[in-house]
Amino acid sequence: MKWLNAIGIIFQFVAFWFAAPELLGSSTLKRFENGLRKLISLIPMVILLIVVAGFGLGMGLMGILKGIKGTSQGLEKGEFINYLVVLSISMLLYVVFMIFFKRIKNWLDVKIAQPLLVKLINNNQTRSTALIVGAILFTAGFICQFIVAIFN
Repeated sequence: MKWLNAIGIIFQFVAFWFAAPELLGSSTLKRFENGLRKLISLIPMVILLIVVAGFGLGMGLMGILKGIKGTSQGLEKGEFINYLVVLSISMLLYVVFMIFFKRIKNWLDVKIAQPLLVKLINNNQTRSTALIVGAILFTAGFICQFIVAIFN
């Protein structure tokens, strides 16, 4: 149940950031444009951080589970070879990802971060849509926490 509570808290935190542009309004966003540009330019870095952390956690968890199974039951040769193949392919993808890291970061910045900033400042519809998404996330977070409160 702790994981459900954590998901609820994360939903509510993200909901604030979806609601903030509409609550601040376009005039305030224009005044904060330089700060927002820096904040939104971090979006590609956060996306890349999630990818790298997911790779590390996934490979680490897979290694731990195979290690536990190997010590208690032993591993067949085929299972070990499958593990090495998955590990090799994952490492290859990771190395390719790190080689093209700067290009991927620039692409994410140009295709996601900068257009998002322009839309948030200049487009009322985008801000109101973000507010609705924020409200949905906040409600989902509340429901998750409410379920935890009831069943705990």
